[in-house]
Amino acid sequence: MIAAVALAVMVQLSPDPEPSPGAPPAILVPPPVAEWPMLPTYPLPRTASIADGVGFVRDEVEAGRCHPQLPPPEDENLQLPVAILVGRAGQVRQIVPRAIGCPSVEQYVVGYLLSLTRTGIESSVSLPAGWYQLTAGYRW
Repeated sequence: MIAAVALAVMVQLSPDPEPSPGAPPAILVPPPVAEWPMLPTYPLPRTASIADGVGFVRDEVEAGRCHPQLPPPEDENLQLPVAILVGRAGQVRQIVPRAIGCPSVEQYVVGYLLSLTRTGIESSVSLPAGWYQLTAGYRW
């Protein structure tokens, strides 16, 4: 089940512009998991308001549908690290959650972060193509 979820979220999220003729096709690859902590941090384009998300995450944990496998820091109840692939045009192409034993929360966070990266962009900073990391933390 978790493998199916991971495959589902690794789908291509948005196409880059067409490559020039003769250029090799773009290939989406899994993040370098062994190097995950070494990846640069992805700068969110705006401050997140996650009040609704906290309720969803808390409800999943308290209902027993989520069994977190990563111990959170003392000030948080749950953390979910994700890897974010930025394409050549500076757009987010993939968001891959680290499997923590909470498939519904993993999917929720991927969708939420995708929304944050696509809307309300307040920064004109263009990121170089490559993998980045970010950790979503929840406390209640």
